[in-house]
Amino acid sequence: MCETLTQDQHRLHASARRQHERQIVVALLNTRITLLKQQVLELETAIRALIRSDDMLREPFDLLTSVPGFGLITAASVLAETDGFAVLETGKQRAAHAGIAPAPFQSGTSVHGRGRISKTGNAHLRRSAYLAALSVTRNKGHLGDFYRRLRANGKPPKAALIALGHKLLRTGLAVVRSGQPFSETYVKPA
Repeated sequence: MCETLTQDQHRLHASARRQHERQIVVALLNTRITLLKQQVLELETAIRALIRSDDMLREPFDLLTSVPGFGLITAASVLAETDGFAVLETGKQRAAHAGIAPAPFQSGTSVHGRGRISKTGNAHLRRSAYLAALSVTRNKGHLGDFYRRLRANGKPPKAALIALGHKLLRTGLAVVRSGQPFSETYVKPA
């Protein structure tokens, strides 16, 4: 629904640029955009109500939304796709399940091929991690610095985003498992 809303907003913008666009088209697009915005708000309210009414979802949701990049929609979709982080044990398993774990390319004597992500996992989870990473890149903090450091070291933008998404999924799992909200100043115990 959000994608449709964005598409219609772009159509409206393009229609406003055309001199000969019919007023009926612009009016219909404005009506549709208003309706979609209202429906998005209704869905977000329903998601919040569902999470607040379910004891099994409330605490993991609150913990997950404490991690930068995880908003209402991203946290809800990650919890839905991972069954509340209940099935898989480790961050590596979670990243592999999402299909964002590095997959080296080796075949016989050609061991110097570039590695890629596996893409064999859950596409919805991979997309959520990617979008969370995309939003974190605009923030200050150690997660945004991680992305900028990867870029400064020569990583392509998408590879750096995937690495950040991988880190965010692992951080989300750790936060939910520990029961402690995310903290920028957290130091791993020795």
